[in-house]
Amino acid sequence: MKAKNLVSMLLAGSMILGLAACAPTTSTESSQTPAAEATSTGGTGTSSDYLVYNVGEEPKTWDPQLNTSSMGGHVILNLYDGLVRDTKDGIQMASAESYELSANAEGVEDTVYTFHLRDGLVWSDGEPVTAYDYEYAWKRACSPEMASPYAFLMTDYIKGAYDYFSGEGSADDVAVKALDDKTLQVELIQPTAYFLNLVSWFTYMPCREDMASTGEGWEKDPAKCVTNGAFTLEEYQVGSHILLKKNENYWNADNVNLAGVRILFISDATTSLQGYEAGEINVTSILPGSEIPRLLAEDPNFSSEPALGCTYLQFNMDADVVNDLNVRKALALAIDRSMITDQVLRDGAVPAAAFVAPTFKLSTGESMRPLDENGNVVEEYEIDPYSAKVEEAQEYLAAAGYPNGEGFPELNILYYDSGNNSLIVEAVQQMWQENLGIHVNLQVQEYAVFTNTINSGDWSISFTGWSADYNDPMTMLSLFTAEGLNDSRWRYKEYAGMPNDTTLNPENEAYDTAVKMAAQTSGTERDGYLKEAEDVLMENMVICPINYTTYTQVIDHSKVSGPGRTPVGQWDFQYFTMVG
Repeated sequence: MKAKNLVSMLLAGSMILGLAACAPTTSTESSQTPAAEATSTGGTGTSSDYLVYNVGEEPKTWDPQLNTSSMGGHVILNLYDGLVRDTKDGIQMASAESYELSANAEGVEDTVYTFHLRDGLVWSDGEPVTAYDYEYAWKRACSPEMASPYAFLMTDYIKGAYDYFSGEGSADDVAVKALDDKTLQVELIQPTAYFLNLVSWFTYMPCREDMASTGEGWEKDPAKCVTNGAFTLEEYQVGSHILLKKNENYWNADNVNLAGVRILFISDATTSLQGYEAGEINVTSILPGSEIPRLLAEDPNFSSEPALGCTYLQFNMDADVVNDLNVRKALALAIDRSMITDQVLRDGAVPAAAFVAPTFKLSTGESMRPLDENGNVVEEYEIDPYSAKVEEAQEYLAAAGYPNGEGFPELNILYYDSGNNSLIVEAVQQMWQENLGIHVNLQVQEYAVFTNTINSGDWSISFTGWSADYNDPMTMLSLFTAEGLNDSRWRYKEYAGMPNDTTLNPENEAYDTAVKMAAQTSGTERDGYLKEAEDVLMENMVICPINYTTYTQVIDHSKVSGPGRTPVGQWDFQYFTMVG
């Protein structure tokens, strides 16, 4: 996530969920301080202290089939165990000990996966984990009643899943079946080389029907949040924190050395840094851009590395004014991206002229992006990543009927308050004023409200971003298919997952077709379809790229030892240890 979801440069996921209706279980402890006192659990970890991690924004949900944000994803990854896990050493077996790949009944090779679960798997309450739990969860994600924003991660791949989701089929038509307690079989629409990467994502995590069926918000109640991963939910306090406690029933519990994890909700980057420097936060990526140069120069606990993501302005393709391509191009070309990366972010982020980051590779091993002889990104789609093209931007605005900005209505840039988001949109606001003579208002909302506003369609321009759910360009390009999240409402046909998006955009069909062909092909042929899809997206300027993201974080190595993030930027704490 949305689930992608991305906090500009800090990987908060975007996108679209509903607020949980049931009240979470809370404690009476004060929620006003970020301090995290040592907490003893009596478990078998090497320390009784909980690792303290600041996630930033409070997750709206950590229901595996409803979440789309990276914040919720961090929580899910530590509570649940999928069939496989994505690690720096590649895809590793997790709750499944093995799998087989075979042909379907029509003889199409590599379309049927048969997973074999480990012996003795149990939930945190001692009940057996079975293949039926995975079947339930996967079909739950495809349910039209659930209306999961991430349903496309299954409906685009699993036979019968889209028919069920669209109301034209039933759950029995979804080709996911528990053959017995330990065997799960799934048939794909066509061979998909990165399917195991998909299975490692949180949407594919299991959940218990007797708990998940109790109503929205079940995952926030420790009595109902039964888990099969390294940790269990011990406590949730609204606006303050989550406590995760080591799950002694986890199949790999002997290798989990933490007593637990305290996850804080501190969205203000300065406060987050202060908590770390006071010794109250062990791990966080919520850091003020103004402090990055100092941290890079002085703090050995700080690290920065290229990420699989992009931040961007997205246009509501059904909204007045920005539904004009000339307006969108004018706005995109009037931005000096290098000023934002060099003076605002200052964390190694790369200015972007396209959507898919250069860290994504083609089948040849080459970057998705054309690079110069020094490995730097270059101008694409009329966007110079290193400077604004003011004259060309003004020409496009005049062609739209607004010479020198005359008569241009006041629009809002919608964004949510986290990390450096406000600094970025303020810079964009000033550039549009100076380079185009137009004024836009800045509309900030809490993340939960932001996602609801995006879902309603009542906006024109928003600032957001996306980070990889899996290490393949499709994790980015699948967002804007007619049946994807597609927050820009750029669809050529109606979609059951977004019933209020009824204004259709014919140009999306060519994009949709190219993405579907990329899913069905391989090698250089597939590379061509990936590039074709991005060409359609960018030539229509559906989004205005700002920068390719970096993973920036501090890990207090005097207190914590661990492997860092997963390849797609998630924090999996099961192999971390308290050392101080």
